[in-house]
Amino acid sequence: MRAGYRAAWGSSPVQVDEVRRIAVYETADPGVVIAEHVVVGSLPARRTTFTVPGLLILHVHGGLIARARDYMDGLGVISARE
Repeated sequence: MRAGYRAAWGSSPVQVDEVRRIAVYETADPGVVIAEHVVVGSLPARRTTFTVPGLLILHVHGGLIARARDYMDGLGVISARE
């Protein structure tokens, strides 16, 4: 999963400096993990910085991540690129 994120962000003009964990939420299903985070980074070509909030939902089965859903503030992403 980390390799996938590195590849995705690595092909972007955006430089991710930090991913801050805000909260981890318990659910009724022990196989579901919900994590709130903020991505902090910069766009070197424009010399700008940004923070974009997001939510990650992981479904775990047999100790492995079976599904990952990553939601980010779309308007925040657009603003970071402008």
